[in-house]
Amino acid sequence: MQMRHNRYPAFILVIAFFLGASGCSTEDKPENISDSAEPLAGNTVEHRSTDVPPQYQPIPSTVTEAAWTWEGPAGSQVLALHPSSTGAVIQLNIGAVALDTATGEETWSFLLPENNQTGDESDLALSPTGTIMAYSPGQSMVVLDTGTGEELWRRDHSASGPTQFTINKAGLIGDSGLFTAQASHEIQVSLTPWEEGGPEWESTLSACEEPDLANISQGVLTDDQVVLTYACPFQETTVVGLDQANGEELWRMRQGEDYQLDEDIFPVPSPSAEFDFGVVGDLLVLQNIAAQRGTVVIDTSNGQVVADDLPSTAEAPLLRVLPDGYLTAEEGESPGLEGRSLTYKLHDFDGTVRQKLETTTEVARGSFNNFLVLEDSLLKLRMVGEDEEQDMAVLDWDTGDDERVTLPIDVDTTDIPSIARVDEEVGPYTFREVPGAVLLREFPGSRNIPRVVGFR
Repeated sequence: MQMRHNRYPAFILVIAFFLGASGCSTEDKPENISDSAEPLAGNTVEHRSTDVPPQYQPIPSTVTEAAWTWEGPAGSQVLALHPSSTGAVIQLNIGAVALDTATGEETWSFLLPENNQTGDESDLALSPTGTIMAYSPGQSMVVLDTGTGEELWRRDHSASGPTQFTINKAGLIGDSGLFTAQASHEIQVSLTPWEEGGPEWESTLSACEEPDLANISQGVLTDDQVVLTYACPFQETTVVGLDQANGEELWRMRQGEDYQLDEDIFPVPSPSAEFDFGVVGDLLVLQNIAAQRGTVVIDTSNGQVVADDLPSTAEAPLLRVLPDGYLTAEEGESPGLEGRSLTYKLHDFDGTVRQKLETTTEVARGSFNNFLVLEDSLLKLRMVGEDEEQDMAVLDWDTGDDERVTLPIDVDTTDIPSIARVDEEVGPYTFREVPGAVLLREFPGSRNIPRVVGFR
């Protein structure tokens, strides 16, 4: 495997509308050093890429061991774990590292070791298929191929403003190009291709009566759609789905007319703009409980409301919305057993229970957080005492069998009182399945060196 190693201060190339890791080789071959040095917001860049990306591996249906542990650059922080087309990209506060998930070896990296931007000023995003990554440290953006780490595109961008479309600084990153939008009483959405001569379009959406200005609160991508949420003054939120290929409006719906908010969960009046939609397959989940937890679910493939009243109670909380249903848990009495009985249930969206798993609260310590749903098993991090060895329960959906995998890293969320905060620290973006492995980041970072474990 041949590595290319670039080191250069990075760029400031501004578009009028806002746009929207150390590596190691698995073969001992010489590196090429690029002399195409350009500034990137005044930061020195350490960029290593490869000519031979890892081979794709399927997402695990279960796991049996902690196969490897990756250690990051000293002093850095792991912010999120992203599935890519060939493995995984680890988002750091100083850039990104791509891993071969079969071995835990680094395949490429793009780092700004001296970057001192905060999380609000710097961000990273991948396209829906995981083939393209964009990194935006401040008012600049670089686009990489996630298989090789090769740099594909660079732009500077202006600071956000009231009519500009900003999605976590890096924009809406598609496989074919960058999606951006501007809002007045109408909304203009555009696709700018990565490659010269590639497909591009601009679409105009009706929004508000003049002279009122639309406020775009969010934008997300599914595999084939651009989804925007916006509101006009003194009106409820509107959600619109566009075809990525040509910008054609496919559907729209308005809160209060096409879907309702659960008044037992949402405050009244309902400040729905405080909550983002999460993407789960082709579904949108209005995350009023926590990441990928919410009572409103919209199917973008047909522009229909799947449900706006999914049940979630203290006795049987909704734990996660999945592409084909949702997960709940119920505790009960368990005479003769250590702990209380605990039943995890997989439901269809009509409420039908299609699968359940019976265990106890002693096995699944911290029953309602720190879990991951796989096809053949439910992974549950067990919260333990200070002198106990920490492990993960692998619970078989069919048999209920409990296998244990010892954790080579520390994970402790017991001092966090908020469900949403726990899911942010050890949840859908930090404990997740990717091609080839299940990844988990260490939390809290008790060491100067961040660590990620790969289960296989």
